[in-house]
Amino acid sequence: MNEDNAEETVNERTELLGNKDILTKIGGFGRYQLKELLILSPLIVGNGISTLLFVFVLYVPNFRCAIPGWKNDTFQIHSAVQSQDVEHYIPKDNPHCMVYKWNNSEESVLEKPFEEVPCRSWVYDESSVPGTAATEMDLVCSREVFQSLVNMLFMGGIFVGSLFFGVISDWKGRRVSLYLSLVLWILSSLPLYFVNDIKLLAVLRFLIGFSGNGIFMNSFILAIEIVSSPYRSLVGLISQILFSVGEIIICGIAFLERDWHMLCLLSAVIYIPCLIYWFFVNESPRWLTSQGKFEEAQNLYRKIAKTNKIEFPEDDANLEAPIISNTKKGSLVDLFKSRILFWRSLIIFFNWGVINMVYYGLLFSSGDLTSNLYLSSFLSGLAEIPAYIILLFTLDRLGRKPLYCTSTILSGIACIVSGFAHVWGKDLPWISTTLALVGKFAISSSFAIIFNLTTELFPTVVRNSALGLSSSVGRVGSMLAPYIMLSGNHIPSKFGPSLPFIMFGVVSVIAGFLSLLLPETRGQNLPETIKDGELMGRTGTNNTKGY
Repeated sequence: MNEDNAEETVNERTELLGNKDILTKIGGFGRYQLKELLILSPLIVGNGISTLLFVFVLYVPNFRCAIPGWKNDTFQIHSAVQSQDVEHYIPKDNPHCMVYKWNNSEESVLEKPFEEVPCRSWVYDESSVPGTAATEMDLVCSREVFQSLVNMLFMGGIFVGSLFFGVISDWKGRRVSLYLSLVLWILSSLPLYFVNDIKLLAVLRFLIGFSGNGIFMNSFILAIEIVSSPYRSLVGLISQILFSVGEIIICGIAFLERDWHMLCLLSAVIYIPCLIYWFFVNESPRWLTSQGKFEEAQNLYRKIAKTNKIEFPEDDANLEAPIISNTKKGSLVDLFKSRILFWRSLIIFFNWGVINMVYYGLLFSSGDLTSNLYLSSFLSGLAEIPAYIILLFTLDRLGRKPLYCTSTILSGIACIVSGFAHVWGKDLPWISTTLALVGKFAISSSFAIIFNLTTELFPTVVRNSALGLSSSVGRVGSMLAPYIMLSGNHIPSKFGPSLPFIMFGVVSVIAGFLSLLLPETRGQNLPETIKDGELMGRTGTNNTKGY
C-alpha cells in the first residue's frame, strides 16, 4: 500500500471509527447525553467542594504569642492587667512568633528585656472563625510550612492519581476507573472528622487528591465522549461551571458550619449516595470501540438512539465493524515516538504546569483577597463562572487556540500588575483585589480550554492516558504553588509578598505565546489512531499551522 492509499485508509478509519456520522444521526446531544451529564454532575460539583475545602480547614486568622504564664489568655484584651502583660511580653514588631524573655530579678521588670525567644503557644482571633485545623494544631511560625506541605501533598495525590487512573481508564474502562476512585475518595474523606494529628491529616489529604482527580477526569471523559463534535466544548464548559458551583457551595456550607471537623464530614457524605452509580453510568462507546468491543459499542449506540427517540442507522454500523476489528491499540510510548506528537506534548505539558501553578496559587490565597474569609472565597469561585459563560458563546466561534492564548496572557498581565499594586497601592487595596480576581477569571478560562484542547488533540487510543499524564505534569506546578506563596512571607523586601504574583504572571505570558505553536482543533473529528493525531492540523480540514 502506497503512502497516499495509507493516508486515505486512515482518514476513512477516522471518519467511521470517530463515529461523527453515527452520533450525529442518533443525536449528538440528546436526552441520553443530557441524562448522563445530570447523573455525573454531583461528582463534578463534589470535586469543586473537595478542592476548596482546605482553604477553610487551614485558614489562619490573626494571632499573636500567648502571654507566658497565662493559662486562659485570649486574643481579645479583656482587662488592664492583660493589656499590661501584652506590652511587657509581646514585641510590637513581631507579635506572632516571639516573646520577651525576662530576668528573675525584680529590677528587670522595669528594664528593657534582654532577649527575644520563640514562643511555644499562641492565641487566635476567633471572632469570625472559631477554630480550624491550623489553629488547633498551631500551624504557624516554625510550623507554618505544614500548611504548604498539606496542600502540596493534595496536589501530589492528584499527580499520582492522574497517572494511575488515566492508565486504569484506558485499560479497564472509564466506568471501572470512576467507581474505584469514588470508593477510595469516600474511604479517605470520612476519617477527617476524627483527625487531630497533622501527619494523618496530610496522608488523608494526599489520598483525597489521588482519588478526587480520578473522579473528575473520568466524569469529564465519560461526558465528552458521548457527544458529537459541535457539543464537545459545551459539555466541557458545563463541567467547569459545575466545578465552580461546588466551590461556591462549600463557601456557604463553611459560613453556616464553622467547626472544621463537621465541615469535613459534610463534604464527605455528599458522595455516599453516588455509590449507586455503578448501576446507572454506562461505559464510553468510544472506549469500547477503541478496544475492538464492537458489539458492546453497537448495543450502546442503539440504546443512545432509542433514548433520543431516533432510528439507529444500521448501514453505518455495519461498515464500521471490519475497520474497528483491525484498529491498532496505542500506548503513551507512541506519543514520544512521533516527532509531531512529541513536540505538541511538551508544549501541552508546560502549559498544564503553568495553568495549574497559577490557578491553584490564586485559589490557595483566595481567603486573603478581603478581610472576610467567606466573602473572599466566594468571590474567587464566582469569578470563574462568567469566564465559562463567555466561553460558551465564543469557544466554537473563535476557536480554542486564540482564546486560550489571550486568556493566559491576560491572566499573566493581571497577576504582574496586581503584584506591583500590592506594594505601591497599599492605600487602595481594592485595586490589587480586583486585579487578582481578573487573573482568576482569565486563568479559569485557560483551565477550561486546555481540558478541551488536550482531549481533542490526542487520539482515542491514548486520550485518557495522555490527559492523565498532562494533568500529572500540571500538578508539578500546583505542588509548587503553596511553597511559592509561602516564600513571599520570608523574602526580606517590600516586594516579598508580591513576588509570587509577579512570578505567576511571567510564566503565564510565556505559556500563552508557546500555545500559538499548537494546531486548532475546533470542529474537527476526534483523532482515533496515532496517525490521525499526527494529521491533526496538517490536513485540508484545518488550515492552522503548528507542530
